[in-house]
Amino acid sequence: MRSIRREALKIGDLAVDFANTVQAVGDPAGSLRSWSDLIAFLELREAVTRSEGAELRAMGEHDARRCAAALDQGVRLRETIRSMLGALAAKRPLRAGWVAEINQALASGAGAARLVRRDTGWRLGFSPGLADPLRALAPIARSMADLAASGGSAEIRRCANPRCVLYFRDSSRTRRRRWCSMAVCGNRMKVAAHVRRHGRRRSA
Repeated sequence: MRSIRREALKIGDLAVDFANTVQAVGDPAGSLRSWSDLIAFLELREAVTRSEGAELRAMGEHDARRCAAALDQGVRLRETIRSMLGALAAKRPLRAGWVAEINQALASGAGAARLVRRDTGWRLGFSPGLADPLRALAPIARSMADLAASGGSAEIRRCANPRCVLYFRDSSRTRRRRWCSMAVCGNRMKVAAHVRRHGRRRSA
């Protein structure tokens, strides 16, 4: 799975990807149904190394109760992040309560910055404390903190398909991207618009 996304994550992309693990309205778990799912997400996005992922999985085996509680907190954090992304997309101010939750998650990963090897060289990573399973949430919180600090320049959008729950960062040249994916929602909405136009012409 790691080959799906080898390029370096842009600032804030981890938080957006985490928010998008909600796949449909009314599905609170989304793709995060277990502690192992959360660690797999972090590994896929290269937010933790393989050795860190192995440590976190082992923690799930030795302290299942605390890890289950950390997963529950992660799901709550995801809802907060989705609220924050929605506010950024609408150019609204962030609520103090949201920021407090992000800061709490950041504190759970108290540790130190370090250089981490990548295929193309090195990147600045973060080595969190080791004892608490909540440390798994720290890189996600850091990503959201980066987005919050960037303010309007983050160019956060929600997909224009009203049935879609996904967010994205608009890095297009014109800053007019509307869809999470042109191949999925973009085509669906264009086909729907085409059908509506031609249906009106036939009924006229």
